[in-house]
Amino acid sequence: MKTTIVNTIVLILIFNLIMIVFPEGKTQKFCRISIKLLIMIFILDNIFLNGSLNVNILEDRKIPAYEREINLNSPEIIAYINREVFRGEEVVSDIILGFTEDMEVSASVYLSRMVGNDENKDLKTKIGEIFRVKTDNIHINGGKYE
Repeated sequence: MKTTIVNTIVLILIFNLIMIVFPEGKTQKFCRISIKLLIMIFILDNIFLNGSLNVNILEDRKIPAYEREINLNSPEIIAYINREVFRGEEVVSDIILGFTEDMEVSASVYLSRMVGNDENKDLKTKIGEIFRVKTDNIHINGGKYE
């Protein structure tokens, strides 16, 4: 409610400023009608629609950063990781590499079962060595209790 009152006061100040800039004539009448209409729409929006209209024109809009993902469905790489870390058991099902705008690489590893802390640490170090990714940027996903 406080922001509604403050925004209404700002709109009224803009209205008064336009009346000073355009002191008489048809332009003043047009500006007076359009600003009164704008104030009424703004107040009705805040009362009935809870301020869903956005009037913040000067606010910066964040553009989403460029990201690229590569899905590694290579059976050789996945079989190598399963052989090295899990002694041949098929645990790793998928690996996705993500590249950010700054070319920072992150990896998401999808598993078919839950792994212990030691296996998790070994898996992260092995994937970090293979793809040259920091272990902090490797996310282990998946695994179900059976």
